[in-house]
Formats: sequence, C-alpha cells, structure tokens
Amino acid sequence: MRRVSMAPVDRTLRGRTRERGVASVLAAIWLVVAVAALGAIDVGNVFFQQRALQSVADLAASAGAQVIDDACSRAPTTAAGSAGVNGFVASGSGNTITTVCGRWDPTRYGGPKFFAGAATPVNAVQVTVTRQVPYFFLGPGRVLTATALAQAVNVGAFSIGTTTASVDPAVITALLNAMLGTNINALQISALGYAGLAQSRIEIGDLVAAAGVGSVDQLLAMNLTAAQLARLMLTALQNTHVVNANLSAALGALQTVVNANIPGSAKLALGAVNGAAGLLQVGLADTQSALHATISPFDALMVAAEVAQAGKSAANVATGLNLGVASATLQIQVIQPPVLAVGEAGTTPSGAWRTVARSAQVRAFINVSLGPASGYLVSLPIYLEVAPGTAWLQSTRCASTAAASNSVVGVQPGIANICVGDAPANMSASAPFSCTSPATLVNALPLLTITTGAAIPAVVPAGSASTLTFDGIVGNADDYQTVNSNNAGHVLGYALSSLAATISRNGLTPNLLGLIPLPIGTLLGSVLGVVLNLLMPVLNALDLILVPVLQLLGAQIGASTIHGLPPVCGQSQLRY
Repeated sequence: MRRVSMAPVDRTLRGRTRERGVASVLAAIWLVVAVAALGAIDVGNVFFQQRALQSVADLAASAGAQVIDDACSRAPTTAAGSAGVNGFVASGSGNTITTVCGRWDPTRYGGPKFFAGAATPVNAVQVTVTRQVPYFFLGPGRVLTATALAQAVNVGAFSIGTTTASVDPAVITALLNAMLGTNINALQISALGYAGLAQSRIEIGDLVAAAGVGSVDQLLAMNLTAAQLARLMLTALQNTHVVNANLSAALGALQTVVNANIPGSAKLALGAVNGAAGLLQVGLADTQSALHATISPFDALMVAAEVAQAGKSAANVATGLNLGVASATLQIQVIQPPVLAVGEAGTTPSGAWRTVARSAQVRAFINVSLGPASGYLVSLPIYLEVAPGTAWLQSTRCASTAAASNSVVGVQPGIANICVGDAPANMSASAPFSCTSPATLVNALPLLTITTGAAIPAVVPAGSASTLTFDGIVGNADDYQTVNSNNAGHVLGYALSSLAATISRNGLTPNLLGLIPLPIGTLLGSVLGVVLNLLMPVLNALDLILVPVLQLLGAQIGASTIHGLPPVCGQSQLRY
C-alpha cells in the first residue's frame, strides 16, 4: 500500500492562513491610518476655524473700540458690521457675537485681561464670538469661542490761558524776558509770530522723537532747563507731521527765543506727578495712548517760563505803557506754576478727575503815580493774588466728523484777593498773602500827605463751576472760551470801586507839613474826589495791560479762559 505524504498540503494551508492573518492586520492598520487621517482633517479644520474666528474677534473689537463712547451706543453695531465683512454672520445655527464696553486698566483690575465690563469711564471693547463647527468624520461637531479686547482712549488736551489776539506782542516779549531772564527786543517777534506759535500744534510723539527717547513715560521722566526745553520744542515743531497754517511764523518766533540763550541751570520736570510742578499732567492708564495728542508750543513756552520763575522774587515787567502824566510799575511773582493737561475724561476710583489743568497762582504788584504836571503827587498801590483755577476733562465724544466730535471741560475759577495798600516788605513767594500796610494816596511832601487808616482788602469769590464744550475743528472760534463767573474782569476798576466804596472820611489821615493833622471836612472830600477822578482813566488804560498779562500767566480775576485742542479719537490697540 502506497503511503501518501500530507506535508505539502499542510504547508499550503498554513501559508494561506498566515496570508489571511497578515491581510487582516494590514487592513486594521490601514483602517487606523484612515481614521487618523480623517480625524486629522477634522482637527485641522477646527484649528483653522479657531484662527479665523479669533481674527474675526480681533478685527471686530478694534472696530468697536474706534467708535466707543460713554453710552456704548455705536460699538456693538460697528463690531457686528466688522464681523460680517470678515465672513461671520450671527444666526440661529450657533453663531453669536457679544460686545461689552468697559474699562481696561492694569493698575486697577487683575490679569490677564485687566478689564471690567460696564466700568467707567469706558475705554475698551470686549468682543466674544461663537461658531458651531461640524466634524466631517468624528461626530456632530463642537462650538468654538474666541474673545478679543481692544482699548481705544479718546485723548483730550487743554490749558488755562489766553489767546494772543488781544495782547500787544511787546507785552508778551516783556513778560518772557522778565521770567526767563532774556533780553529779546520787542520788535523781534511780531504779533503774527506769536499768533502762529499759539495756533500751531505738536504731537506728544514729536517731543518723544525730538528727545531721542523710546516712550512717553521716558519723556515725562526728563528734567530740562528752560533753554533745553525751548530747543526741544523747536526740533519737534520743525519735524512734526501736524499740518500748521502759520508754521514759518511759528518757527521764526520760537527760533528767536532759542537764540536768546536763556540763562540758568535750574531744571524743570516735563511730567507733573502727584501735584509736583511740571509741564504736562497725563491722565492715562497707558501713557503711550498720548502719542498723538497735541499741545500748543506757545502754551508750553509760557508754562516753562512760569515753572522757571516759580518761587523766586517778584520780576519787573516792562510794559511800555504810555500813560501821559502818569507812570506805572508792574511786578509779577509766580507762587505756583500752571500745568497743561493731556488725558482721558472721567474720574478715578477715588472720585478725582483723571485729567486736570491748573492755572498759575500769581501775585502782582502795581503802583500808579501821577506826577507834578497834574498838580498832585498821587499814587495808588495795588497788591493782588490770584489763586489757581482748575479745569478738568469731563467727557469726550468722537463722531464721524470733526464738527460732531467734542470735548466737555469743567472749569472752576480761583478766588482772588485784592489789596489797596503799600507792597509788603517781605515779598517772599513762601509768605502768605497779607494786606496790612496802609496805602499812601497823596504824597505832596512837605505840604500834604493822605494815607488810608488801614489797608483795604477786597475779595473776588471763586464762583460756581461751569462747563465749556469744544468741537474737533482746529482754528475756529471756539478754541478759546471764557467762564466769567462774577463779571469782575476789570481788575483795577474793581479795586478802585472797592476803594471808593470802602474809604470813608474817617478812614483817611491827612497831614499838613507832615506834622499838623487836618480836620476832616470839605477840603479832604474835594481832594479825594480829585484823586479818584484823576486815577480812573489811568487805571482803565493800565487794565488793558494787567489783565492780558495775568491771562498769559493763566491767572484771571473771577474768570478762566480755556484753550481747548481737538480730541484724538479712536486710537485702538488690542490688549487681549
């Protein structure tokens, strides 16, 4: 019997079995690869959609921040419109967009957003968008969310001062010479030059570039002499991108000041911090937002001159006023210099205004004398002190046109003390206001002298606060506005009326030959009447000089003139 071998058959079966096992493994591997590939497609699509959604949120937040206002009226619509332009439409399919106005402030709120919704004053917009993204292979899909936060500060700038239009350029030059210690000729700078300087604008960023520093904070930390500051402003004005109508006249005026070689090594701070004297008070959580805010070179020059003069003895101001038979001297002493203000509107958590400008605290000593040509040696010494007025940025509104945009500034004029009396022996800036030295009205020695029984004070109250609204147009009629709370704008006329109302016959001491007291009677009444009649026209003329000089220093009696500059709107930056 022949035996048949089964070995080859077994080997064939085993080989086929192994082949089927390998195929199954390969199939499983390929299935895993296919699932992974399909999953990768879904995951990749999710990441792609997330990036696209974040871009939508970023652009929407930036757009909303550019039109932000206190009422948050336009930001939601603008943000939704931006999202639509970028392919995102909120619908019932799971796409939503939520816009919240609030405040971004790293000094007040915790990270990482440093944001609080509905906090005021608003300066930021947070946009959250959601989108339902389906999976192609891995299931029903998922909801994606993207959030962006953009800050846009509406920056206002203003100062308390006066327009140069009604001021003799020789008076401005005399005042600068007195405070800076220069000797600029009265004819070197014309009215057009000062007007051009007052109407010109430079950006804070121009000063940063001219100083060669990298940030607004570094600029504010600088301490410069008055000469260095004048050169800094000249460089900034020469290179500014701001369009200025009378740039050549402004440059000529500022170049003349620089060429005067301002003496002195005392330095002034560019930043006014914690109430200290300085050029600029910046009321911003992020000072870099002030880069495009503008200031007036003329305002800055006057503030710098006052900072340089602050705390020193009284300076003689050569007014050049021709009073005929009368002569007048004027001395100015700066007790506390003013400060320019740049920043945003509203209050801090403590209730203080964020952006505040301050006028100067100034003392003035005036003595008017009538010589022998009038028949009397008559004098009227007047000593006055004006406390600082304040102005604060109450609100800003940015609209699609400059005419519709505006800044609202609150104003509180300072109290004024006026004294008809001889100047105090101690004119130290640190000494308090004093009205104790009687006034010598008639000094016709050796025949007749008439003095008041005591110094005669008069107080002009501060009055109530008011608000002024400035539009966004440069160079129109509302750039300078005045709050006159008590109609006491005529300084010397006010003092003289107080003198006439206060002095009684029993309040004067006449002496004949310096020894013999005269009886109070018709003679004294006649003399006093003649004295007052002689002084009235002289004081009216001198008033035309003193009032503008005080206004140039930012000090006014019963009034405050605000120089408002257009708000810088919609400077948005992504913060989160």
